[in-house]
Amino acid sequence: MTQTFSQSTIPFKAWDLDLLVDYVLKFHHRYIRKQGEELVIRLNSLAANHPELNRVVDHFRNSVADLDLHCQKEENILFPYILDIFNAAEYGQEHAPFHCGTIQHPINAMMADHNDEIERHERIAELTNDYTAPEGAEPEYVKALADLRQFRDNLLEHIFVENEIMFPRALMME
Repeated sequence: MTQTFSQSTIPFKAWDLDLLVDYVLKFHHRYIRKQGEELVIRLNSLAANHPELNRVVDHFRNSVADLDLHCQKEENILFPYILDIFNAAEYGQEHAPFHCGTIQHPINAMMADHNDEIERHERIAELTNDYTAPEGAEPEYVKALADLRQFRDNLLEHIFVENEIMFPRALMME
């Protein structure tokens, strides 16, 4: 089962690079950190009475931790340089070269992280029968799986915006 982002009504392809960076930072990175932490706590609580969720909790906890590091790398290394490239292009100026030559290497690293997370969330989907609670499960179990699906869907949008729009444009501008 390969998960892909289904196109949203948001016209990401029409947005400038600086707006895409702002959106990813203010929507996706905040969402990952806030909702991820809250959902780990809720899933942990559910797993106490539903041991079938233990592997899901492990995968998701690791995902949230790895995504936090991923977000930090984007925020501290990649995005500031993408904004420098964009601003230089906007004002017809030259931009300073990236400290390790080109941004291709950090972009490749981010895309590898994305692929790892897609695989991890595919395993979570398999373990949860595509986010379907067992017959007769309590409402919190059903809600937690729905929130887990929503987390995955937001992650897929994050990956789409970066892999398909932001990264290719940044490389072209560089």
